[in-house]
Amino acid sequence: MAIGNTGRAIGNLLPTTTIQNLTQRKYTLPDKTVASQVLMYRQLLHTKCRPGLRLSRPYQATDAQKAVLHMPWWEQGIEDSGKMVISYDNLIVRLWMNGAIMPFSDLMGDVQTLIDDKGMPPIPHPHWVDRLGFQQHDPVTDFRSGGVLSLAMMVHMVESCMPTVKRFYDGGDAQVLPFGITSINVTDMLAKFLMLAKNVDRMEALMSQKPFWRMFADPNAILAVQDIAMNMMCDVVVELKREKTAKRINRTDAGNENDATQPKMPMEDADEVTVFDFPQILEKTERRVRDDLLGAGPSTVDELKSIAGRLRLRYQAQIEAKEWRAELPPPREQLRQATGQAVSTATNAAAGMLERIKSNTSKLAPPNFGLARPKQGEEEGEEPKQATQEESAKEASETMNQTEDSNDDDDDKVEERSKAKTIEEMLFGDDNDSSDVLVDDATKEVMSAAANFSIDDDDDDEVDLDQMLSP
Repeated sequence: MAIGNTGRAIGNLLPTTTIQNLTQRKYTLPDKTVASQVLMYRQLLHTKCRPGLRLSRPYQATDAQKAVLHMPWWEQGIEDSGKMVISYDNLIVRLWMNGAIMPFSDLMGDVQTLIDDKGMPPIPHPHWVDRLGFQQHDPVTDFRSGGVLSLAMMVHMVESCMPTVKRFYDGGDAQVLPFGITSINVTDMLAKFLMLAKNVDRMEALMSQKPFWRMFADPNAILAVQDIAMNMMCDVVVELKREKTAKRINRTDAGNENDATQPKMPMEDADEVTVFDFPQILEKTERRVRDDLLGAGPSTVDELKSIAGRLRLRYQAQIEAKEWRAELPPPREQLRQATGQAVSTATNAAAGMLERIKSNTSKLAPPNFGLARPKQGEEEGEEPKQATQEESAKEASETMNQTEDSNDDDDDKVEERSKAKTIEEMLFGDDNDSSDVLVDDATKEVMSAAANFSIDDDDDDEVDLDQMLSP
């Protein structure tokens, strides 16, 4: 009875939960293969680097051993020697050659490897700092936290992931970060996710539920995560620089005078990312790898790479959105600019209309109501000259004469016929008929022209007919 009451009480607290859901694992536990890989990583992490270090085990050609022959921490020639050897000297030489010499050498010329008679690289040497990005000229002190595992991961990066490594070299978009120290920090970050630290019990790590344990059955998983995490850190550097630029644009557009008067920390307004930003970069990268990448629960390496590609596109879209918002002016400033543009447009339109009105007014002629016509010689559109009093009187007299002439058209025609008859009598006499006289064409033309003349009675000048009739 008590058990039933307890079950009902749990059901009331969690109405959608059953005993099966409470006991069912959210994620799978690491299987035997994954557990073997995790224990191997744990041992390498806790093994301190030192010159002359050498670890070996017999090679028995088992499936598990064959699956890890390509891992970067083994010496070459395992099948010939019958031993699987991990040597610090071998790893440090490979790191020197592939990370500090070959990427900076002219392949067409002589390559100065600086290897001594014992086959070891020069230690100490400035190239460990200026090329490989360690803190000291002797790199062994920087491997304290990551052990042999961090050294082996660096060897893998310079041998198989050179495009990522070059992002940390001079001219790369993440050159502000030293490659060596960054790689060691990324390895420590992965060790935390895989629960490889000493303060974590080994059995507790093997009994933990992780969404990515199934992927680590493939030995290449840890190598892929190292490369992707390094690339993510480079992308964070680029994004941080773009964010600083966007913030500076925001401050400039806002025109906040208080920012100019307040004291600022050094490098606050700089767009460049510096080593002082490394904690922020590391924290952001760790959050992305833990939550977005591994938290998505990839089951294979290919799925891991696919998730990383989608995440990169998402992060890029986010930073582009921030930049787009930074380029927009503040709302109040935007309203002020819009109002100013509207007022300016209206003012220009009004000014243009006034100019057109003035121009058209200057070209207009005074109205003509039929009282005056343009004189001969005046072009159309030309302003008429101002008439004087004499000209006005003359024009009025002509208008009256034209009116009288139009009333006396019939009398003029009769008078013209009479004058023509008089001229005919003077030439041919009263008894002669002009129709009987042969007159040439020239004479007829002259006579016709003479007939068109009107003789004014008031005119005292006499017409010289002989001159008119002369050929």
